[in-house]
Amino acid sequence: MEHFAFIICSQDDARYRRCLQYLQALERPGVQVEFFRVVSRRGIAAAYNRAMERSTATCKVYLHDDVFILNRRFCLDVLEIFRADPSIGLIGVCGCKEIPPSGVWWEGDTYGKVYHGDPPRLLHFKQPASLYEPVEAVDGLLMVTRFDLPWRDDIIDGFHFYDLSHCLEFNRRGYRVVVPRQEEPWCYHRSTGRFDTEYERLRQVFLREYAGELSANRWDTDGQRAVY
Repeated sequence: MEHFAFIICSQDDARYRRCLQYLQALERPGVQVEFFRVVSRRGIAAAYNRAMERSTATCKVYLHDDVFILNRRFCLDVLEIFRADPSIGLIGVCGCKEIPPSGVWWEGDTYGKVYHGDPPRLLHFKQPASLYEPVEAVDGLLMVTRFDLPWRDDIIDGFHFYDLSHCLEFNRRGYRVVVPRQEEPWCYHRSTGRFDTEYERLRQVFLREYAGELSANRWDTDGQRAVY
């Protein structure tokens, strides 16, 4: 039996209850599930690490409390992707083929779809041609992992860029990050998408650690892709 842990970062009781209602409605034949609510004022990476260490689930789903999973077959669809290629380590619903030099993923070549905002509107990027599209990074609204890698709470101590950092940690270890083909969006993210001064601080932290590894920066002076 497959074991899923849903790890929900939440500081709002009402949003957490609504998020949980959607999770409890998912179809899960042959799937064991557990739920963790994590609260952190220091940063998402630290909170996710604590939950990851507590759970023995093989599939861990990290999400915000304002994310509502609409795809009732979510667990089954996730397992289909992981079983299709053992090198796939992480799935997200929106992401970019290559992280731009700015570190802002949506400025890149984007894939996926999600309902976003309040009232909801459809964010529709490129559609994978097959079951999934390999990408360099995905947005942290929802991230599903097949392997446990430490979240970099040693450098990402806030609420931005923990997602891109985690994707690149998977890349460092040879695991693939992918976005699924979604005929209808798997999720509704109710976020208003506001940014604060911490965003720019953590963007700089992210770039100091990973800039040399971004695919968009891997070109030599002759315009050829560099090999590392």
